Amino acid sequence: MPAAIPMPIRRRIWHCARAGQTVGAIAQSLNLSVRTVRHLLQRLQDDGAAALATGYAKCGRSAKEQPPPLVQEGLDIRAEHPTWGAGLVRVYLRRRHPQESIPSERTLQRWFRRTRLPAAPPGRRPEGEPERAIFPHDRWQMDAADQMRLQNGKGACWLRLVDECSGAFLRTVVFPQKLLGACIG
Repeated sequence: MPAAIPMPIRRRIWHCARAGQTVGAIAQSLNLSVRTVRHLLQRLQDDGAAALATGYAKCGRSAKEQPPPLVQEGLDIRAEHPTWGAGLVRVYLRRRHPQESIPSERTLQRWFRRTRLPAAPPGRRPEGEPERAIFPHDRWQMDAADQMRLQNGKGACWLRLVDECSGAFLRTVVFPQKLLGACIG
Protein backbone atom coordinates (compact mmCIF):
# COMPACT_ATOMS: atom_id res chain seq x y z
CA MET A 1 0.00 0.00 0.00
CA PRO A 2 1.43 3.41 -0.86
CA ALA A 3 2.32 5.87 1.87
CA ALA A 4 -0.40 8.21 3.06
CA ILE A 5 -0.39 11.74 1.72
CA PRO A 6 0.64 13.98 4.63
CA MET A 7 -1.96 16.35 6.05
CA PRO A 8 -0.16 19.56 4.90
CA ILE A 9 -0.18 18.33 1.29
CA ARG A 10 -3.86 17.39 1.58
CA ARG A 11 -4.62 20.92 2.77
CA ARG A 12 -2.53 22.38 -0.06
CA ILE A 13 -4.51 20.35 -2.63
CA TRP A 14 -7.77 21.66 -1.13
CA HIS A 15 -6.55 25.28 -1.21
CA CYS A 16 -5.29 24.99 -4.81
CA ALA A 17 -8.58 23.45 -5.95
CA ARG A 18 -10.61 26.22 -4.24
CA ALA A 19 -8.32 28.76 -5.94
CA GLY A 20 -9.37 27.32 -9.31
CA GLN A 21 -6.26 25.36 -10.32
CA THR A 22 -6.80 22.31 -12.52
CA VAL A 23 -6.21 18.76 -11.29
CA GLY A 24 -3.25 18.37 -13.64
CA ALA A 25 -1.61 21.59 -12.45
CA ILE A 26 -2.05 20.64 -8.78
CA ALA A 27 -0.63 17.15 -9.41
CA GLN A 28 2.38 18.55 -11.29
CA SER A 29 3.14 21.22 -8.69
CA LEU A 30 3.03 18.72 -5.79
CA ASN A 31 4.69 15.87 -7.71
CA LEU A 32 1.66 13.56 -7.31
CA SER A 33 -0.27 11.49 -9.81
CA VAL A 34 -3.34 13.04 -11.39
CA ARG A 35 -5.42 10.08 -10.21
CA THR A 36 -4.40 10.65 -6.57
CA VAL A 37 -5.33 14.32 -6.69
CA ARG A 38 -8.60 13.56 -8.46
CA HIS A 39 -9.60 10.95 -5.89
CA LEU A 40 -8.77 13.19 -2.95
CA LEU A 41 -10.71 16.09 -4.47
CA GLN A 42 -13.69 13.78 -5.06
CA ARG A 43 -13.61 12.77 -1.40
CA LEU A 44 -13.40 16.43 -0.38
CA GLN A 45 -16.39 17.23 -2.55
CA ASP A 46 -18.41 14.32 -1.10
CA ASP A 47 -17.43 14.60 2.58
CA GLY A 48 -16.16 18.16 2.99
CA ALA A 49 -13.24 18.97 5.30
CA ALA A 50 -13.69 15.64 7.12
CA ALA A 51 -12.19 13.93 4.04
CA LEU A 52 -8.80 15.48 4.81
CA ALA A 53 -8.23 12.96 7.61
CA THR A 54 -6.86 9.53 6.72
CA GLY A 55 -9.24 6.58 6.85
CA TYR A 56 -6.87 3.93 8.16
CA ALA A 57 -9.05 3.15 11.16
CA LYS A 58 -11.51 1.54 8.74
CA CYS A 59 -8.85 -0.61 7.04
CA GLY A 60 -8.07 -4.24 7.72
CA ARG A 61 -9.87 -6.78 9.82
CA SER A 62 -11.21 -5.89 13.21
CA ALA A 63 -9.45 -7.71 16.00
CA LYS A 64 -11.70 -10.01 17.98
CA GLU A 65 -11.52 -9.55 21.70
CA GLN A 66 -11.97 -13.24 22.56
CA PRO A 67 -10.56 -16.07 20.47
CA PRO A 68 -12.92 -18.79 19.24
CA PRO A 69 -13.14 -21.85 21.55
CA LEU A 70 -10.78 -24.07 19.53
CA VAL A 71 -8.23 -21.28 19.23
CA GLN A 72 -8.47 -20.73 22.99
CA GLU A 73 -7.83 -24.42 23.53
CA GLY A 74 -4.82 -24.13 21.22
CA LEU A 75 -3.57 -21.16 23.27
CA ASP A 76 -3.94 -23.22 26.44
CA ILE A 77 -2.02 -26.14 24.91
CA ARG A 78 0.72 -23.77 23.79
CA ALA A 79 0.92 -22.16 27.24
CA GLU A 80 1.51 -25.62 28.73
CA HIS A 81 4.12 -26.48 26.08
CA PRO A 82 6.07 -23.33 25.11
CA THR A 83 8.40 -25.17 22.73
CA TRP A 84 5.57 -26.47 20.55
CA GLY A 85 4.85 -24.68 17.30
CA ALA A 86 1.46 -24.04 15.77
CA GLY A 87 1.70 -27.14 13.57
CA LEU A 88 2.08 -29.48 16.53
CA VAL A 89 -0.63 -27.68 18.50
CA ARG A 90 -2.89 -28.16 15.48
CA VAL A 91 -2.14 -31.92 15.45
CA TYR A 92 -3.27 -32.18 19.08
CA LEU A 93 -6.39 -30.14 18.40
CA ARG A 94 -7.23 -32.49 15.51
CA ARG A 95 -6.85 -35.52 17.79
CA ARG A 96 -9.14 -34.00 20.41
CA HIS A 97 -11.73 -32.73 17.92
CA PRO A 98 -11.66 -34.98 14.84
CA GLN A 99 -15.08 -33.85 13.55
CA GLU A 100 -14.61 -30.08 13.95
CA SER A 101 -12.97 -27.55 11.65
CA ILE A 102 -9.54 -26.87 13.16
CA PRO A 103 -8.02 -23.37 12.76
CA SER A 104 -5.13 -23.13 10.33
CA GLU A 105 -1.53 -23.05 11.44
CA ARG A 106 -1.24 -19.39 10.45
CA THR A 107 -4.34 -18.45 12.45
CA LEU A 108 -2.86 -20.10 15.54
CA GLN A 109 0.44 -18.27 14.98
CA ARG A 110 -1.39 -14.93 14.80
CA TRP A 111 -3.22 -15.64 18.04
CA PHE A 112 0.01 -16.73 19.72
CA ARG A 113 1.55 -13.41 18.74
CA ARG A 114 -1.55 -11.39 19.71
CA THR A 115 -1.59 -12.97 23.18
CA ARG A 116 2.16 -12.35 23.54
CA LEU A 117 3.19 -16.01 23.66
CA PRO A 118 6.87 -16.22 22.69
CA ALA A 119 7.69 -17.89 19.40
CA ALA A 120 8.59 -21.56 19.50
CA PRO A 121 12.25 -22.32 18.77
CA PRO A 122 12.79 -22.96 15.05
CA GLY A 123 13.32 -26.44 13.63
CA ARG A 124 12.94 -29.80 15.22
CA ARG A 125 14.19 -30.55 18.66
CA PRO A 126 17.46 -32.49 18.55
CA GLU A 127 17.04 -36.11 19.52
CA GLY A 128 18.78 -37.17 22.70
CA GLU A 129 22.20 -38.70 22.43
CA PRO A 130 21.96 -42.50 22.43
CA GLU A 131 23.60 -44.05 25.45
CA ARG A 132 27.15 -45.08 24.80
CA ALA A 133 28.43 -48.44 25.89
CA ILE A 134 29.71 -48.41 29.47
CA PHE A 135 31.80 -51.58 29.45
CA PRO A 136 34.21 -52.86 26.79
CA HIS A 137 32.62 -55.22 24.25
CA ASP A 138 29.08 -54.13 25.16
CA ARG A 139 28.71 -52.72 21.66
CA TRP A 140 30.84 -52.82 18.55
CA GLN A 141 30.75 -50.52 15.58
CA MET A 142 31.53 -51.62 12.04
CA ASP A 143 32.91 -49.22 9.47
CA ALA A 144 33.60 -49.90 5.82
CA ALA A 145 35.57 -48.10 3.14
CA ASP A 146 35.54 -49.13 -0.47
CA GLN A 147 37.13 -48.02 -3.71
CA MET A 148 40.07 -46.46 -1.90
CA ARG A 149 43.08 -45.71 -4.14
CA LEU A 150 46.40 -46.75 -2.72
CA GLN A 151 49.65 -44.92 -3.43
CA ASN A 152 50.63 -47.55 -5.99
CA GLY A 153 47.37 -46.87 -7.91
CA LYS A 154 45.61 -50.10 -6.99
CA GLY A 155 42.21 -50.09 -5.36
CA ALA A 156 41.41 -51.51 -1.94
CA CYS A 157 38.51 -51.91 0.47
CA TRP A 158 38.39 -52.61 4.17
CA LEU A 159 36.12 -53.42 7.07
CA ARG A 160 36.94 -52.34 10.58
CA LEU A 161 35.44 -53.30 13.95
CA VAL A 162 35.78 -50.81 16.81
CA ASP A 163 34.81 -51.19 20.46
CA GLU A 164 32.39 -48.34 21.27
CA CYS A 165 33.41 -48.00 24.93
CA SER A 166 37.18 -47.86 24.56
CA GLY A 167 37.47 -46.83 20.91
CA ALA A 168 39.95 -49.66 20.34
CA PHE A 169 40.28 -51.18 16.87
CA LEU A 170 39.33 -54.83 17.25
CA ARG A 171 39.90 -55.99 13.72
CA THR A 172 40.57 -54.54 10.28
CA VAL A 173 40.31 -56.61 7.13
CA VAL A 174 41.80 -55.19 3.92
CA PHE A 175 41.13 -56.79 0.55
CA PRO A 176 41.71 -55.84 -3.08
CA GLN A 177 38.95 -53.99 -4.84
CA LYS A 178 38.58 -56.45 -7.70
CA LEU A 179 37.45 -59.20 -5.31
CA LEU A 180 34.50 -57.05 -4.27
CA GLY A 181 33.78 -56.21 -7.93
CA ALA A 182 33.70 -59.91 -8.80
CA CYS A 183 31.16 -60.59 -6.05
CA ILE A 184 28.86 -57.74 -7.04
CA GLY A 185 29.06 -58.22 -10.82
